[in-house]
Amino acid sequence: MKRNVYIFLFIFLIFFVFTLLLTLDYWPNIIPKCFVLKTTGFYCPGCGGTRALICLLEGRFITSFKYNPAVIILSIIIAFALIEKIFNKKILPKGLAFWVVLIVLLFIYYILRNFIPTLSLNAL
Repeated sequence: MKRNVYIFLFIFLIFFVFTLLLTLDYWPNIIPKCFVLKTTGFYCPGCGGTRALICLLEGRFITSFKYNPAVIILSIIIAFALIEKIFNKKILPKGLAFWVVLIVLLFIYYILRNFIPTLSLNAL
């Protein structure tokens, strides 16, 4: 029974991505500017997420990663988690160390991109 739920979720995600692809030109105009960036001048962890998602959907993976690496990383993790659930195979590491290192590296990146302009494309 649970496998059917994950298959349905997978199909729903494909439909959702397809819908996003059809409406790709409208999203940058609808989503408001970042409140944190407007008020403090510093990028928040979500800054560049919309542009990263658009680049990811267009197949520009490196540009997407430069806008916000969490979008690509979370997309891969979600895909692997669905594959794990559908096929009952372990892909993602279960150890806490992997997840802590991943979160710490993302946190360091989010701090450094405010002080080293070449780390991020958000200034464009």
